[in-house]
Amino acid sequence: MAEDTGQERTERATERRREETRQKGQVARSIELNSAIMLFAGFFILFFFGKYILTHLTALITDMFSLTPVFEVDTGTITNIFLDMMLRYFTVLLPVFVILIVVGILVNILQVGFIVTGEPLRPKLNKINPFEGAKRLFSQKSAETLLRDVLKIIVVGWIGYTAMTGALDTIMGMAGATAREIIAYTGSAVFSISMKILIGYLVLAILDYGYQRWDYERSIMMTRQELREELKQLEGDPLMRARVRAVQREMARRRMMEEVPEAEVVITNPTEIAVALTYEPGMTAPVVVAKGMRLIAERIRALAVEAGVPIVENVMLAQALYKSVDIGRPIPEDLYTAVAEVLAYVYQLRGKKVV
Repeated sequence: MAEDTGQERTERATERRREETRQKGQVARSIELNSAIMLFAGFFILFFFGKYILTHLTALITDMFSLTPVFEVDTGTITNIFLDMMLRYFTVLLPVFVILIVVGILVNILQVGFIVTGEPLRPKLNKINPFEGAKRLFSQKSAETLLRDVLKIIVVGWIGYTAMTGALDTIMGMAGATAREIIAYTGSAVFSISMKILIGYLVLAILDYGYQRWDYERSIMMTRQELREELKQLEGDPLMRARVRAVQREMARRRMMEEVPEAEVVITNPTEIAVALTYEPGMTAPVVVAKGMRLIAERIRALAVEAGVPIVENVMLAQALYKSVDIGRPIPEDLYTAVAEVLAYVYQLRGKKVV
């Protein structure tokens, strides 16, 4: 099956894959949503500040023509007048441009977050390859884009047509109205039609953004093989990790066995479990220096015999020590009495004084 061979993209993208695609400039972004919100912003700027802009631009044009009969026609004068007019023109429209730029930046940040990358600007040979270009032109993605664009034109056109038809019918019925009334209604109708078209376009843009996110998630999905390769890169080769753990266990076992000849006593089960204890003056409690089951227990007993370390059989105590105490840790308080009895017995055998 394709899924078993790792060829089919069935796995959700990991965080690392998402970050890699972001750095390449591949993000879920709708240009239509940018355009719709920018149009809304421009429309409301004109609605609220249109009178201010119109007044200043009218004054600018009036001043320009009023100067025509009085200035001398030479390069310096014309240049100065041109620069003065341009400065006044941009002074009037600069707030509009600034607001639109800020809105455009905010919309992009809200869609994809803040990201700076030059990867999309790098030249790529496949972009100028005519065969690759033909593939992209007749690809499924191009067909989907064309279908979406046609649907947008149809929907926006239908909204505009229905809105304008109703307005024109009303205007045609205003034959007896005054010019002021016709102009007032026409302005109101233009505003209403524009709002309907913009709202329809905004709804389409929001749907397009949802589609872009779905398409992005689909495009960055991973095969099982890619997921395994990424896990190997992040965590290392499983075989290598297993070898490292085996080496670490062997080193720990070797260090543990080196401690057995220095132990005070080895407590056994008698054959299944072996626990080696050490105790020196100044210690708060005896410490487990080695423990193991079966083969390891057999090896601990053999080392104890070679080093002359006493071996004491105590089934219950051996099991309790093996289960509750890690290597290198002191025994718990509830085992003090039992271990003290064993050590007292060992010291009596060795002729040592109990500390």
